[in-house]
Amino acid sequence: MSMGTAYAVNLPSENDNELVLRSTLRSLTGENSGLAAPIGKVQPGETFVITGECVARVKSADSLRVVLTFADSQASEAGYRSLIATDQQMNPGGLSVRVPDLPEAANRIFSVKVFHLGQNAPEICDAGSIHIGAASHGKLG
Repeated sequence: MSMGTAYAVNLPSENDNELVLRSTLRSLTGENSGLAAPIGKVQPGETFVITGECVARVKSADSLRVVLTFADSQASEAGYRSLIATDQQMNPGGLSVRVPDLPEAANRIFSVKVFHLGQNAPEICDAGSIHIGAASHGKLG
């Protein structure tokens, strides 16, 4: 099985500026060999949508986990390597994920992976990469 290429595209939605990432199933033996291009740009608190193989057959977000992993050279500065996006829900267009508003995530690049739980082994999909812009000056959360 070969590894697919994940890519980001902007599709029409309720919010014309909403980023849509398409997930592709990873090879069981392959690791992601770098960042998938292009990098989608988002701001803390905004949402983006993930479509594709890992979310197409799923009716509820309960069995999905979206993991954002630091993909830049300063990854060790935050004190952790990855974070789980906890604000997510299934919509007719795909899995909607809210971008975390954390000071450590500001102006950083993350690879996006979707884990579909519930089978003997989780399915893992690559969904490209995002650049999270500067944190808002409002409250965190």
